[in-house]
Amino acid sequence: MAEDEEEKEGEVYNEEGREELVEGGEISPEEAGFMKGYDEAEGEDEEKEKEKEEE
Repeated sequence: MAEDEEEKEGEVYNEEGREELVEGGEISPEEAGFMKGYDEAEGEDEEKEKEKEEE
């Protein structure tokens, strides 16, 4: 049961999972937008980190 909860939480962190949660009424479109922005910002941070390591 705990694995199911972890898997469901992980769905929030990808585009397809967020869409399903919005369609199912489990999260609002605003929440999905927030998570999308979070994901994009996290990706930018990782890119900056790699650039620093290469220098």
